[in-house]
Amino acid sequence: MTKNEKKVLKILLQNSRTTDSEIGTELKISSQAVGKIRRKLESTIISGYGLNIDFSKLGIQTFAISVARLTMAGLDKGGLEVEQLLLENPHILHVYRLPKGSSTHILVYGFSDINEFDNFFSASRMRDELHKFLEIQDLYTFSHNSLIKSSSLQLFNKVIDNLNQSPSAVRFQELESFKKRLQ
Repeated sequence: MTKNEKKVLKILLQNSRTTDSEIGTELKISSQAVGKIRRKLESTIISGYGLNIDFSKLGIQTFAISVARLTMAGLDKGGLEVEQLLLENPHILHVYRLPKGSSTHILVYGFSDINEFDNFFSASRMRDELHKFLEIQDLYTFSHNSLIKSSSLQLFNKVIDNLNQSPSAVRFQELESFKKRLQ
């Protein structure tokens, strides 16, 4: 990535609605150049633009994280078919497949309140439609007030800063940072 591509990407990470003209002014390049950079980024790195929504303002107050594994019924149905059921459920926000071990998936759920949470995990309809295929091994609940960080921005900025650097240069920077922390 070029220096300007990195800068444009970092600006878009902060606010994807920033116009090409605004970015051009900030970087002291033409808006046409920014448009060309943006189109290149959209064809390679940027897969779409989204909104950051405050869950609690929409009434989503209760969250849960579960560690689960496919049951025999889930294995018989097929892992991909069970995952499709998970993707179609509106309460399931994220699904992560685990590569090996006794657990097969991590799921993140959202609910309006603890009653909706209880109904989801105890309703016979859910047992028939979903929970017979997936055994919950651990389940952790928390409120929207417990959410401390929900952003990848710092990681993305770090990775962008280190793009096109040699691995030894990155290791050297990390070593220097470690030394500074020790002082």
